[in-house]
Amino acid sequence: MPINLSLLFQLTFQQFFKSQQDQLKLSARRRGAMLLWYLVIPVHQLLTLICYYLDEILFPAYRQQEIKAPVFIVGNFRSGSTLLQRLLAKDDQFTSMNVAEIYIAPTITQRKFWGVLDFFDRTLLGGRGRRYLMTRDRRWLDSIQMHKVGLFTPDEDEGLLITIWATMFLQFVFPVDNLPPYDRFDEEIPAQERQRIMGFYRAIIRRHLYYTGGDKIYLAKSPAHTGRIESLREFFPDARIIYLARDPLELVPSALSFFEYIWDYMGLPDAAKHMQAAMLEQIRYWYLYPMERFRHMSHDSYFILYYNDLIADIPAAVDALYQWMRSSLSDAFRVEVEQTVVEHLEFHSDNVYSLEGQGLSSEQIAKEFAEVYQLFQFERHAELIPVAH
Repeated sequence: MPINLSLLFQLTFQQFFKSQQDQLKLSARRRGAMLLWYLVIPVHQLLTLICYYLDEILFPAYRQQEIKAPVFIVGNFRSGSTLLQRLLAKDDQFTSMNVAEIYIAPTITQRKFWGVLDFFDRTLLGGRGRRYLMTRDRRWLDSIQMHKVGLFTPDEDEGLLITIWATMFLQFVFPVDNLPPYDRFDEEIPAQERQRIMGFYRAIIRRHLYYTGGDKIYLAKSPAHTGRIESLREFFPDARIIYLARDPLELVPSALSFFEYIWDYMGLPDAAKHMQAAMLEQIRYWYLYPMERFRHMSHDSYFILYYNDLIADIPAAVDALYQWMRSSLSDAFRVEVEQTVVEHLEFHSDNVYSLEGQGLSSEQIAKEFAEVYQLFQFERHAELIPVAH
């Protein structure tokens, strides 16, 4: 398993020996976060490394597992990708990784181990272990604001790359200027490094499909994939990409607030101010780069879905997606779609975002994202206009 040891050591040195010189200052909260990070993460990475190679010995047949027409949901953070993934994942033709599979058991050997424990829990303890875990899951993970998660809830598989220290997620733990430009993966990460990272990612997907029976379509969502359009096409030639687009005036304050929340959670309250310009540039790039690549792709391989179209009429948006995928909706899945509509209508968020709260203005956004507005014409999508581009 190709761990980026150079980056690991570089960031570790910067945190513990240069932290007083930049935004990585070791406050009491930051010390607690780093204690957890360096006690839990390395142990898990070592165990995953061992199990990764045990898979080669115990389950070599996974290497023949086909990955047929996977679906990747991309787009900026806070553009509706979580809603769409969790909805589509309810369709039995798809399979997505949940939080436990991404962060605890990405390999077949690890999943078999937990499966054995679950068997003994059910047969000897009457399932008390699982009930306890579910209770703790709700208590621990439900407290996370802005992006609700759960151990058994589908989520973005970018977390897999934390295992090998090769992900833009590292910017939320180490918001420094010298991270590799993973947000511009196709254009700025060297070819050999791209091959290493994407090879690992594909191998994990093969393991997941093999473990789950091999007859389903892999469904992933990850904003970080937005900078990997060409890499996805190289490693998954028949991949289908759904790009979610949201008006910058709505997305920017929500995304910046989301980043601010994560950095505060990691004990770095000053990071948001330091990283704001870089985050705005990342957001802008993730609007423009995919559109540039889509110009060279068949319409059968990508679909642009506007956020306002999705939330205005979820069933119509799903129908448009399935027509594009040349797939039919089962009666059972239509029920799930209608239930999602009910839940969406009942949902009320206490989160309030404003540009002013981020020290920005609508005039600044209009100027910063002028090319984006010209390209996407967001005003056309204030109401549902289900158009497959």
